[in-house]
Amino acid sequence: MQTKTFTILSAVTGVAVLLAIVAILGQPRFESTDMEGGSILPTLVKDSERLKTVVIRQNGETISLDWDGKFWRAREKHNYLANTERVSNLLVTLAKMTKIEGKTKLPERYNRLEVEDPTSKNARSRQVSLIDKDGKEIGSVVLGKKQYNIGSQGNNTYVRLAGDPQVWLAAGEVEDSSLGVSDWLVRDITNIPAGAVARVTVTHPNGEKVVSERPSPEAPNMVVQRLPKSAAAASDGTADEYGRVLTALTLEDVAAAADKPFPKDSTITAVVEGVVGWTVTIELAEIDGVDWVKLKGEQPNKSMAKAGDSKMVDLSTDWAAVIDALNARAEGWAFQVGAYQMAPLKKAMTDLLAKGPAG
Repeated sequence: MQTKTFTILSAVTGVAVLLAIVAILGQPRFESTDMEGGSILPTLVKDSERLKTVVIRQNGETISLDWDGKFWRAREKHNYLANTERVSNLLVTLAKMTKIEGKTKLPERYNRLEVEDPTSKNARSRQVSLIDKDGKEIGSVVLGKKQYNIGSQGNNTYVRLAGDPQVWLAAGEVEDSSLGVSDWLVRDITNIPAGAVARVTVTHPNGEKVVSERPSPEAPNMVVQRLPKSAAAASDGTADEYGRVLTALTLEDVAAAADKPFPKDSTITAVVEGVVGWTVTIELAEIDGVDWVKLKGEQPNKSMAKAGDSKMVDLSTDWAAVIDALNARAEGWAFQVGAYQMAPLKKAMTDLLAKGPAG
């Protein structure tokens, strides 16, 4: 995983976090903790450089995001990469939140403002705890219901400091509370456009092969190969579904590849070949009713990728870098993906044919 692309990604990630800290340090330093106008988390500004972990609890789930000096990583997901932009936005928002008005101190009224204990049944609250390098808590806040404002004025949020009965209406809002654990991860796996795919060969567990191929680099559509005699594809676009399996591919969940063995007798293998010679091998297995994939890319043929050799598709793209990035993201991991994303690979030849004889 020590590729040039991964190194660049590391630098970009570090810069993004640094910018977030700078943004936090640029905010007014409120010290009051019990007065209107004071900061919700008054020590976050001065302690931000010691910040090590962000713990988020909601919907019965907990995710711990740890900063390792280069990346934010999700501890409960085997330290998979977390979404730096989303974490940075959270930190900046918390640093800027200030108290507008004190509300109830009665626990029986917490539910209506959605600031109840986030671990309680059917809780709609979300708790964010900030931990420093020594394991000490910088601050912890329960985020509740939003108060929407009309016009350009920003929205407000009902909040409660963990362990404090006082509820406050605070200026500012954190991202949508419907976010799940996977939304804090880097969800993008790869995004290879269909037009860059020359051929997809799918091998089913029973040995059947389905091949979809582009007749020429400039051809607008792919074609299903080796159709049965007197049979026709269901439509002109039937084969094109195969070219899109690596387009905007995103994860729903992630696991260490070693912890997610794929059954040999039910694993589908697809080899996606690019117009300029790169290949990506996909292993697909349905486990407990959901689709999981493992990916591995191989570099393009340098002679084919050389500009001017022929009228290839998108020679301006650095395909070596694309494959490097895919491998850096995928090596050692299994990804749960949406059923629709890999649906074409599950189709047998009979599923691709028009009803009735051709012509």
